[in-house]
Amino acid sequence: MLLGLDLGTTNVKAAVTDREGRILGHGSVPVQLFHVGEGGVEQDLEEIWVATLEAIREATRSLDAARVQAIGISSQGGAMQMLDSRHRPIGRVISWLDDRGHRDDDALTAELGRDWFVRRIGHGRSGLAAGQLLRLRRECPSLLAESNRIGFVGDIIAGRLCGRAAHDGTSCGLTLLYNPNRQAYDPDLLARLGIREGQLPDLISPRRAAGSLLPEVARQTGLAAAIPVSAAIHDQYAAALGTGAVHTGDVMFGAGTAWVLLAVMDRLAEPVIDDAFACRHVAEGLYGQIVSLRNGGSALTWTLQVIGLAETNSDVIERMIESVEPGSDGLGFWPFLTAYGASGLVPGVKGRLAGLQLSQTSAHVLRAVVEGLACEFNRHLSFLHDAQIPVARLIMSGGAAASQATPQIIADVTGLPLVCMSGSEGSLLGAAILARGLIESGKSLAQLAAGMAPTGRPISPGQNTGFYREHYERYRQSLPSLQPNEP
Repeated sequence: MLLGLDLGTTNVKAAVTDREGRILGHGSVPVQLFHVGEGGVEQDLEEIWVATLEAIREATRSLDAARVQAIGISSQGGAMQMLDSRHRPIGRVISWLDDRGHRDDDALTAELGRDWFVRRIGHGRSGLAAGQLLRLRRECPSLLAESNRIGFVGDIIAGRLCGRAAHDGTSCGLTLLYNPNRQAYDPDLLARLGIREGQLPDLISPRRAAGSLLPEVARQTGLAAAIPVSAAIHDQYAAALGTGAVHTGDVMFGAGTAWVLLAVMDRLAEPVIDDAFACRHVAEGLYGQIVSLRNGGSALTWTLQVIGLAETNSDVIERMIESVEPGSDGLGFWPFLTAYGASGLVPGVKGRLAGLQLSQTSAHVLRAVVEGLACEFNRHLSFLHDAQIPVARLIMSGGAAASQATPQIIADVTGLPLVCMSGSEGSLLGAAILARGLIESGKSLAQLAAGMAPTGRPISPGQNTGFYREHYERYRQSLPSLQPNEP
């Protein structure tokens, strides 16, 4: 048996699987987010550690935990924890959701320029750990004393399990301290931040064990001591393994609160937009780019609340969407409901519902929102097309993947075949595949994923594809796009 851990932002999950990918046991324990000051978002590392142990015990409760042969770790990216010289936490985890470093990121980006960051970190600007480290140096310089350490949730939990804090390039890439060309921390950026590489976690291949499970952890969980424990990998790349997005031209996207896509390719390319994260894929010989729409399921949730359907059964919502003809009787939606606007559009662009008529109903509004999200998703795919990055197959996970209407609208708008992965355990299964890779070195991670990832439910573009091709063009032309020379 194999154990996968997923150290998420709001839940720590564990799953025990067999070598065919069947989940035999599952555990999930919530963890808190603390909102502090203006834009601060923090977590408690000790709460995350306790949740990890409890999730393991829950997943193995009805199983013989001692039969687990290896542990793989998937983790949220960029959640930073300051540590003292003995690796004890100083203060709380600074979440990747924390905005307090933006001022310093903006200043560093203005000083060094977009191209500097693109060449060094595969992203168009400073962000995440860089700005936070600059902020901490300004506010509390003693935190960055040379004797102190800088950790991230995934590698710290790996260290507590096996004695060595380690993560791979995908996890490190989402700290924005990593140079994907060098496959190492970027020395020039570290010098600008005034930190040494020795203060950071070990950076190792995901095919190598970070270490062996410590006896004390084995005693607390019932697992066998000395089984291999992986380095932490980023949860989006773990989900790519768990959904079989391991071929050039695959685009995996999670249809959750925000729709996030990961494009798989055979080369390391410049980020297709400044907000993209370019990195090596966890699977050998492949590369990826992560792009977020920033909106997604949150837009539909907001709509249901506004029109008084927040408590409505999902089957009823599904039937309402399907009851409306494509185009929603002329009703159109711009899904820009966060403060951050959208890539490639004028700063501060807001959401919009246009074309309202007395004949329209709440069902028209719901379908228009889904169509707007599908069009915005297709606009993000166009960033890949413009960069000559192949897009051959969409792999959809998250809550909306269980729907019939939403995947079909996406397939029709994009004109691409779609595979729906029901459930939300892609990252967990990917972590289990990673665990299997530690004990089966003769097979690539892509080969292991092919044997363990589910086949999914296929959706093909349908009879409305032609209509939606024109519908998307009208959507695209209606947007307040930046001109080519604008920043």
